[in-house]
Amino acid sequence: MIQTRLNRMSDGLVVIFIGLVLICGYSPFSRAASIKPDSKLLMPDFRWQDGKGENHSLTETHGKPRLLHFWAAWCIPCREEMPKMLEWQNANSDILVIPLSLDQRMAQSKFFIKKFKLDMPPLLVNKDDRSKIDVPVLPFTLLVSEDGNRISHVKGIANWEEAQFSEQVRQHFTQQ
Repeated sequence: MIQTRLNRMSDGLVVIFIGLVLICGYSPFSRAASIKPDSKLLMPDFRWQDGKGENHSLTETHGKPRLLHFWAAWCIPCREEMPKMLEWQNANSDILVIPLSLDQRMAQSKFFIKKFKLDMPPLLVNKDDRSKIDVPVLPFTLLVSEDGNRISHVKGIANWEEAQFSEQVRQHFTQQ
């Protein structure tokens, strides 16, 4: 009887673990092998809020190559990736990097940033605009051209620390 109960508990834990893996998008496949070309369609305009409560939109950033990086406080792979992404951002200041949280509340984003001692502003995507953006997995990175076209994407953890990754990003921006 005790053995049966233990078996049921372990089965339940396996189901919970698999569910978390699927929800967080973390798997051996969440590591990004490369940057994938995208549709080159115009990105829909969407809004986000900063930690001071001010609203911003994608169209405000036209004229610069942009790297939109989507993450969330509950995303386990994001914990590993965010410090590397911020180092990459500092080394590539000519590209506008916008780290956008998909959390439900600003407090979640602020807590994550404080807990992991990240030097970045909390930027929360507007709830009403989330359906405009196709984010299949977290973390997720979009390369957006100066004129607002979606040119490439990275599903999962990007290889921020590799020189080849930086070269690929620059190639995608120049080949648009």
